Amino acid sequence: MKPTPLAGLAAAAALVAQAQSPADFPSYDSRSATAARAERSAVDALRDVIVIPRDRIEQSGSLSLAELLQRHAGVEFRGAGGPGQPAGLFLRGANAGQTLVLVDGLRVGSATVGTTSIENIPLDLVERIEVVKGPLSSLYGADAIGGVVQVFTRAGAKPRVFASVGAGNAGEYRAAAGFTAIEKDVTYSFSAGARKADAPSATNERAACHDPDRDPHENAFASAQVAWRWWQGEDITIAGFTSQGKTHFDGCPDAQGRFGDDRNDQAISGARITSRSWFAPWWASRLTLGQGRDKLEIRGSEPGHFETRQDQISWVNEFGTVLGPILLGAESVRQQVESDTAFSRNRRDTNSVFVSVNETWQGQRLEASARRDEDEQFGGRNTGTLSYGAPWPGFGFLTFTTGRGFRAPTFFDLYAPPSDSYRPNPDLRPERSESREISLRTEPGGKWSGRLTWFDHRLEDLITYAAPTMQNVNRARIKGMEASIEGFAGPVKVRGSLSVQQPRDEETGYRLQGRAERFGRLELEHVSGPWRITGGVTASGDRFDSTHEAAGTRLPGYATFDAVLRYRIDGNTAIEFSGANLADKRLEHAIGYDAPRRAFLLRFTFEGK
Repeated sequence: MKPTPLAGLAAAAALVAQAQSPADFPSYDSRSATAARAERSAVDALRDVIVIPRDRIEQSGSLSLAELLQRHAGVEFRGAGGPGQPAGLFLRGANAGQTLVLVDGLRVGSATVGTTSIENIPLDLVERIEVVKGPLSSLYGADAIGGVVQVFTRAGAKPRVFASVGAGNAGEYRAAAGFTAIEKDVTYSFSAGARKADAPSATNERAACHDPDRDPHENAFASAQVAWRWWQGEDITIAGFTSQGKTHFDGCPDAQGRFGDDRNDQAISGARITSRSWFAPWWASRLTLGQGRDKLEIRGSEPGHFETRQDQISWVNEFGTVLGPILLGAESVRQQVESDTAFSRNRRDTNSVFVSVNETWQGQRLEASARRDEDEQFGGRNTGTLSYGAPWPGFGFLTFTTGRGFRAPTFFDLYAPPSDSYRPNPDLRPERSESREISLRTEPGGKWSGRLTWFDHRLEDLITYAAPTMQNVNRARIKGMEASIEGFAGPVKVRGSLSVQQPRDEETGYRLQGRAERFGRLELEHVSGPWRITGGVTASGDRFDSTHEAAGTRLPGYATFDAVLRYRIDGNTAIEFSGANLADKRLEHAIGYDAPRRAFLLRFTFEGK
């Protein structure tokens, strides 16, 4: 049966109908705003989408964002110690710089190093998380080679008040509180909190500079949002957040062998104003102006100051047409860097346009997108993605995706101050990727659900340090499979995931730095009346913390155990006891940096109307 104009009009009309309530927020359990840059059912998305809503964050007992994503989204991470120490996310073998992290749709990372400070995004600040794996540069531009992780800060669709307090070993204390209130056509949301941890030394004897003292971490955060119906057919949202961390680290001793009091003071923040308008039943528009910031002050023996400001504007229009919903968008990003070291250039602009189409017919689906990015430094870049899905009768849905992506060179790569051992290279080209994926998922609604994905990513022009400068010299290929399953075995809910991959440097044949060939998780959960008991094991094969698999850089495989015991006192309050790395396994994600040892946290939570 051919699609009719009414099909596209109905899709846009549904968006309008959904927007007619004052509290205009998505249903966090069932929709994704990241995979298509427009709200869609996460269940029906052709891409691999994981949505982690607030209730699951609460029940997970996770201590950090990286740990949560490792457990519940099949994401690898590379950390340099405990609380507040730098960490990066790896999606399907892509490194931290090739994985785009957004907060409320904003880029808030550092343009000097090219990553986002996820260690300074506390879970008490988060309402939900969306993880979309695979190439997404055709919708988001640079850096979305491995996928996109988008964090949404605390905001609600209904009036509520929430609060939590917690304490754990190693001097761990946490507190957070917030509310959502609705008055006529205006919705107000606010949250704030703090964390303090007297963590052990982030380094061990294998580090180049190891100070056995403790490395405490402090964090304070807040978010606010006001959304109101400006006039019939338009919503205005003003929102902002900030998270400020102070983390001690081990610097090197002075000439007398004395260690200083070295500390990173880092703040990430974002602010935006969004206007959503419905000019016609078939035309929805969203205009956003925002700014993301990353500010780092290094105090101690080698002080430094680095600040990135990213001014962003995007205009996204969705049209209901005979072909299905069509998305047309344009956006501009201005990155500015301030530093106490003189970069030869401290600003660059990127202007972009993109289009996507989503068509459905006779149970089959087609999603296609294309994008043009114009950067004043490295010129133009075209990217595109095509996904096709069809039902497999009696089993599920089969999807094929192919796409191209790229990663832009950082300010450090291009413009850093020259030294005896380093020269920036303003002639660098962006890294390029070509990806293919085949995914099979079961039909929804069954006792068991699962997904199996095969992927093959090829990367060209990888930016590598070749003394004394950065050059486009390497090629890599990452191929593998991911599997996940969820269902009930009697009264016990079972969740499992497994990734098997071959992340290789095609020039040398060596494994890519920090990547395991196998990793996964098994989790069991049982609910009995007011009690909820969850236990899991997270395991990984060995990794090499070098580009040449040097024997001394091998990081052994590991398995860590965690558990959460949660008791719901009544409909509004609960008490929770969680434990991580229960066997007190000593392990490293990077040479010389110990991952957190056994940790316990006792939390009391309240949420009411």
